Amino acid sequence: MKILFYYYNSQGSIIFCYSENGYYTDCTYMGYTLREAVKKFRQDNNLRYKHITVKKLY
Repeated sequence: MKILFYYYNSQGSIIFCYSENGYYTDCTYMGYTLREAVKKFRQDNNLRYKHITVKKLY
């Protein structure tokens, strides 16, 4: 199952923690809205046409 957790740090950037079948990765996007950041994350990681569950971490 593909899950994308996100949270905002104190500087206002969005931090993604992506999990897929035991594989974890972290990415940071500064200056993007959540929608734009998810779109960029999908393009950067070749996940454009895959179903991903997006959840707020805290």
